[in-house]
Amino acid sequence: MRIREIYYSVRRKILKSFVPEFIWPMEINIDGVLIKVRNTPFSFGTKRSLVKGDYEIFERQLLKSQIESGDIVYEMGGSIGVLTSILSEKVRPQGKVFSVEASESIVAYSKTQLENRGNIEVYCGFAFPVLSVENKIKIQNFDESLGQLGGVVSFDTNSQDESKPPNNIFDIKKLMETSKTSPTVLVIDIEGSEKIILDYKPNYPKSVRIILIEMHTHMYGESIRKKIIQNIVDDGFKVDLCQNDVYLLQRQ
Repeated sequence: MRIREIYYSVRRKILKSFVPEFIWPMEINIDGVLIKVRNTPFSFGTKRSLVKGDYEIFERQLLKSQIESGDIVYEMGGSIGVLTSILSEKVRPQGKVFSVEASESIVAYSKTQLENRGNIEVYCGFAFPVLSVENKIKIQNFDESLGQLGGVVSFDTNSQDESKPPNNIFDIKKLMETSKTSPTVLVIDIEGSEKIILDYKPNYPKSVRIILIEMHTHMYGESIRKKIIQNIVDDGFKVDLCQNDVYLLQRQ
C-alpha cells in the first residue's frame, strides 16, 4: 500500500473514532435543498464542508442563474449527490437529472437518497464527457484512497479489444440511449478523466446549451487544461465564466 493511501486511511479512521456523530446537525439547507448530514456515511471532511456551506460552492454559484425548469442534466461525476439534489429542484417540474458516479459505495447510498426525489436517476460507472469513446476505452484502475471526493480512474484509450465495452462505461451516446433523453446541460467533475477530450472530439449534441466543467489542472498541468477547454470551444462553445478552475461554457 502506498504512503498516501496509508495516511488517508489512518486519518479517516481517527476522525471517525474521535469525532462523535451527534456534533453534526441532522440536516442542513443548501441553496433551498435539505441535505442530510448526521448518520450518513460521509467522511469528516465532507460533513465539515457541508456544514460550512462551501461544498462545491463554485459550481453552485456558476450554475445558480443558468439552470432552467425543464432542463435535462447529465451529471458526469455525481459524488455524494449534493449538487445532484440542488439541480433536481431547479429543473422541476418537467426536468430530470441523470448522474453517473464511479464509486460503488457512494452509489449504494446515494441511489436511495436521490432517486426518491422522483426526477433523478443514478448510474454506477465511469463517465467520459464526449459523444462516443467507440470501443477503445479500457479501465485500468480506480483509486479511492483520497476519500469520497477524490476517486481517480486510470484508463487506456488505445485498447485493441474490439469487443463491446463493459456496461460501466458511460459516454454521452450511452447516456442518451439509457435515459432516452437528450441533454441540455452537462455537468462534468471526474477527477482528471476530462483528458479524454484530448483523444476524442466532444461532438456534443446540439441540444446542449450549457457545460459546467471542473478542471483538475494540478493533475496534468496548465497546457493540457488549455487544450481541453479549447477543444470544447472548437465544438461550438464559448467560455462565459470561470472560478477557481471551474468553467461555465455556453453554446455560441
